[in-house]
Amino acid sequence: MTNCVVIDDDPTSIEILSFYVSKTKELFLKASFTDAIEGLNYLVENKGKVDLIFLDIEMPEMNGFEILKHSQYDGALIIISANNENAISAFETNACYYLPKPFTYNQFLRGVEKYREASVKIDPNAYSKDFIFVKDERIYKKILFSDINYCEGKGDYISLKCKSQVYTIKSTIANFLDKLSGNPEFIQVHRSYVINLDYLTDFDNDTAVVSGKIIPIGAKYRDQLKNSVNFL
Repeated sequence: MTNCVVIDDDPTSIEILSFYVSKTKELFLKASFTDAIEGLNYLVENKGKVDLIFLDIEMPEMNGFEILKHSQYDGALIIISANNENAISAFETNACYYLPKPFTYNQFLRGVEKYREASVKIDPNAYSKDFIFVKDERIYKKILFSDINYCEGKGDYISLKCKSQVYTIKSTIANFLDKLSGNPEFIQVHRSYVINLDYLTDFDNDTAVVSGKIIPIGAKYRDQLKNSVNFL
């Protein structure tokens, strides 16, 4: 069950979203707020208990971006707004979907599907030397370790950058490393990054380039990386 919270100063929008959530399998509305500060306080008091927020950007007293900042919420997020100029800023928050007002149930469902695609979880028993299965609420997805470019830790979540897709998973770097036993091509280079050496193209003392992304190298991991590659 996905625990949802709606924060929007428009009562009509709250009513519509509450109805849509009630119609949608596996969604459960934990709380809704027309007052931004009350919504912020709820998120702070219930940290880790909210799976998905439907959040309006433009509200009096405190906007949606300020709520995210002060609550330190790092879970799944669907941004809602009547102003399309907010779309770019919305995706800078790592929102999985932008829902412009007014919206239909079909648009709402597209946002939920995007959330389900992103919110996969590692199955601790479903892995081997060559691959791992990650699970969303309906299906298991097989990921070959050889397809993973790098892993980035984001609090209680990690992002797996694969050849064709990025998976956001509720897990930690430490938990992911436990699943990599017997895969020496994966090296931790920073407290927030594990890289696949097969995709490493160059590096210096401070940064590594993996599949075109510049990744920081932590001082405590520098020697480990150097000892893992061959030099001429």
